[in-house]
Amino acid sequence: MSSIEDKVLIRIAQALRRRREEMSLTVRALASRSGVSSSMISDVERAAKSPTISTLAALSEALEMPLSALVESREPARLRVVKAAERQWLVESGTGAKRDRFVPTVAGSEVEFLRYVVPPRTLSGPFPAHAPGTIEHVYLVAGAVRVTLGNDIADLQAGDSCSCYADLPHGFDNRDGKTPAELIIVVEPPRASMSDRARRLERGQ
Repeated sequence: MSSIEDKVLIRIAQALRRRREEMSLTVRALASRSGVSSSMISDVERAAKSPTISTLAALSEALEMPLSALVESREPARLRVVKAAERQWLVESGTGAKRDRFVPTVAGSEVEFLRYVVPPRTLSGPFPAHAPGTIEHVYLVAGAVRVTLGNDIADLQAGDSCSCYADLPHGFDNRDGKTPAELIIVVEPPRASMSDRARRLERGQ
């Protein structure tokens, strides 16, 4: 195997492990989401085996990232662009709600940025509580939706926004709607988590 191939395999291995850990997935959990065997994922993460394009495509979809991000250089980028053609909508079984995560972000970012569409006559959630201190910002692009947080509710119309501590079960209620509700959501992790991430980056981890 050439040195160029070695570098590509190492780059894929690092990107795969980094993204899997960011999503708090075990190898077995990623195998279940992607349909790729645990042994193959382990081999790829150790740069011990060269994956096929179909394997990389399945892994990138399960990891909610463009395929190109698995083979990019790990050198920190000050500007990251994801083209529209690379966007990957994930459709939730049961509700049909669609999720589009704006990834990859620049190195060091812990903020989750996504577009979320709730079909009409649909209740999406409740989702489990995030870690204490997690903040969610919600902007409603189109439609109308009821945001629920524990026993609190907020009825939003297009152009409205809200922010909340998302450490309680929460969801989006569009059961009375006749059109999809399209939201932009930004999730901020607890500040301690962001500080820990910054320290790990400084140490090159």
